Amino acid sequence: MKSLVRHLVPFGARVRLHQARRHLEWKLRPLPWAVERGNPADFPCVMDERSSPLHRVTAGSQGLTSDGKETNIALGSKAIDGLVIAPCEVFSFCRTIGPTTERRGYVPGLEMHDQELTRSPGGGLCQLANLLFALAVHADAEIVERHRHSFDLFPDADRTVPFGFGATVFYNHVDFQFRNTLDQPLLLHTWVEGDRLHGQIRMPADPGWRMRVIETGHRFFRENGAIHWENHLWKQRVLDDGTELERQPLFSTRATVLYPADHLVES
Repeated sequence: MKSLVRHLVPFGARVRLHQARRHLEWKLRPLPWAVERGNPADFPCVMDERSSPLHRVTAGSQGLTSDGKETNIALGSKAIDGLVIAPCEVFSFCRTIGPTTERRGYVPGLEMHDQELTRSPGGGLCQLANLLFALAVHADAEIVERHRHSFDLFPDADRTVPFGFGATVFYNHVDFQFRNTLDQPLLLHTWVEGDRLHGQIRMPADPGWRMRVIETGHRFFRENGAIHWENHLWKQRVLDDGTELERQPLFSTRATVLYPADHLVES
């Protein structure tokens, strides 16, 4: 049924329908959204910090991925920077960023719609969402809403996080949301410096533990003529001395690979 709707209803019409539905949901079922701002200096404990290059060499995609992305990520990181998520409050990427329109300064960047690459205002913001997802997991936040592409487009060079460890966004119906489950507030600190995106998630006081992410069962394999990868991710709470307190499953992921990977595939 979904494939039939996708074939019969134009993409733009489907987007407008989903956006209207989301606006109605925000109005009828509001959550305790995070809206207050703070100063990173008042949150001295850095629970986790991340950095990723704005220019990434990806086979078959040179000249595409960075087109417009730098402008969009710079705008998005400014919109996020300093946001405070109090205990029980929910962070929403779409509500915090707002509409990614050209009127607001966003420019066309690479996105994937209907399993095809295209350029749209705000394209490339998934890199910021990926970073925020990693920060949220390492602060032991509850993931309220998270989406991921079912296709892996390019083999990232110098990958430093497990496959599938991220989130995709598209204003406003494909959102990334997390809830602060701790007893103290969290602050998001995001900025662009040089050719890199940086981010931190900070707290007023050190809780005495940290979260780690563990990957198991990663493999490439061939099925029905297509190449796929899959893995299983776990989150582990450890004390400052490395003692494990608990380990919980995070999620399992499987995606179709759209690049040559024969040398990595199990037959």
